[in-house]
Amino acid sequence: MSVVRLTTDIAVIGGGASALALAAMLKGVNVTLLERGARAGKKLLATGNGKCNLTAVGVDGDGYNRPEDVAPFLLRFSPEKTVSFFRGLGLELRVLSGRVYPYSECASSVLDVLMAAAEENGAVIRTGHEARSVTRAKDGFVTEGVLLSDKGVEEGRFCVTSRAVVLATGSDATSGKDSLSLYVGLGHASRPFRPSLTPLLTDRESVKGLNGIRVKCRAELNGTTVTGEILFRDYGLSGIAALDLSSVYARGRARKGDTIHLDLAPDITEDALAERLGAHPDRSAERTLRGMFHSRVAERIAYRAGQRLDLPADGRALAAVIKDYTVTLHGTADASQAQVMSGGLRTEEFDNCLRSLRTPGAYAVGEALDVDGICGGYNLQWAWAAAYAAACGIAEDFPSATLTV
Repeated sequence: MSVVRLTTDIAVIGGGASALALAAMLKGVNVTLLERGARAGKKLLATGNGKCNLTAVGVDGDGYNRPEDVAPFLLRFSPEKTVSFFRGLGLELRVLSGRVYPYSECASSVLDVLMAAAEENGAVIRTGHEARSVTRAKDGFVTEGVLLSDKGVEEGRFCVTSRAVVLATGSDATSGKDSLSLYVGLGHASRPFRPSLTPLLTDRESVKGLNGIRVKCRAELNGTTVTGEILFRDYGLSGIAALDLSSVYARGRARKGDTIHLDLAPDITEDALAERLGAHPDRSAERTLRGMFHSRVAERIAYRAGQRLDLPADGRALAAVIKDYTVTLHGTADASQAQVMSGGLRTEEFDNCLRSLRTPGAYAVGEALDVDGICGGYNLQWAWAAAYAAACGIAEDFPSATLTV
């Protein structure tokens, strides 16, 4: 089988958000992106339900699994700098409830400006190139892999010689691929990927008859509390609040059998709620509850409280259930439903420019590192901040390279 041989300054393994941002931030140096898929940026198109929540006002380290590690990178490349960067690329933006989106509310607009900027800077994007190994060479690195057709059929092999290499492959969330093993030979360790920002699997009794119903609530799991929407499913819980809690399990801070506590009326105290529910002793529990909740949610609350719907409401018993509707955690959905994965290369093995401390000349960015955030633009903000850090390092290491941001 023939081997295609290429030479470049910087070989970037992956063609997602971090990889494209890195290429859009650098010029004066030869950058080649090696993307296994038929097109670059495929996962980016799915972010924010296709609207691409680029970042958010007030993103800080507290929204990540490693706050102290992430904070310095956010100081160097803040949400404000993200906004400036994309506006500089010609992308119009809008802010909705503190979250920053492209004005079109189409992720394709973000991908288009990144691709255009990368190409203007001279970067070459090679799709259908799946890296299988990275080895240290005398004057840099050798990345070898296979050439894939649009349908994923192996059609040949390639060998790229580069002075530096960047791992920007992300993870196996949705349509991605876990490529952390590429850096094992360079002396790096990693935490195995686990699905994050994904639906929660729970006991069936707690969600019986509730499939498709949404509630605004406060949810707590092992000391982590989030407020937002829960979407009940036959298998468990979805919605933004559930996705955020899934990160607790993904990070190893919860396990199967733990209890999720849902406060279905977070804006009122239990005593005040009990008084309100019991204010009309002539009204049935059914009529009382349906003034606050969907009929099927009302049925589950009454069942949990041991309350017949056709009898007068026991305000105290109903309030206790509403304020602490418990659900038993059975795990999370698999990687195919995850927005990101928790895990990756250990951050302590990289410097403040995300250069390897094990193998000089090797970098890692984005989801390849053990950094994951909650919903709301946190993970893309990390992608941009990590790309900027690596771009700064490359600009230091290559005299010809200059930053465009």
